[in-house]
Amino acid sequence: MSTSAASRVLGETEPPRTSYIVLDSEDRIVHVSPDLYESLALWVGHVLWDHLPEASGIYGPCFAEARTTGRTVESLVYYAGRLKRLTAIPAVDGLAVHVERLGELDVTTLGTLTESLSQIEAALAGRASEPHDSRTPASLQALP
Repeated sequence: MSTSAASRVLGETEPPRTSYIVLDSEDRIVHVSPDLYESLALWVGHVLWDHLPEASGIYGPCFAEARTTGRTVESLVYYAGRLKRLTAIPAVDGLAVHVERLGELDVTTLGTLTESLSQIEAALAGRASEPHDSRTPASLQALP
């Protein structure tokens, strides 16, 4: 996916995002936003899962749903001590994935660990109180 395609996806279907990556159809990173450039620039041209192999089972379902349905999919994920909200925005030739950092474990002291766990717990509790998608219970029913 070209940078202009990412701009089209982000500009036309969603408000501009500041922290995002653009993946091609094989989950190869083709663009990194300036906010993530310092930490992810060396990964451009590489498949995301080559650098985060355990993340494919956590991030992958969100990406797959966006590609399958053709709709923007939001997912709250916890991976490697960080809580993030991912918003996968599909395009013909890939995905733009907005990354919003919601919390991170801070193990500097017992106090900072306790505080960071409380923040993550509050973010997760807020998500749990949101209305559930009505399609979810139906998808869990056994077929006749």
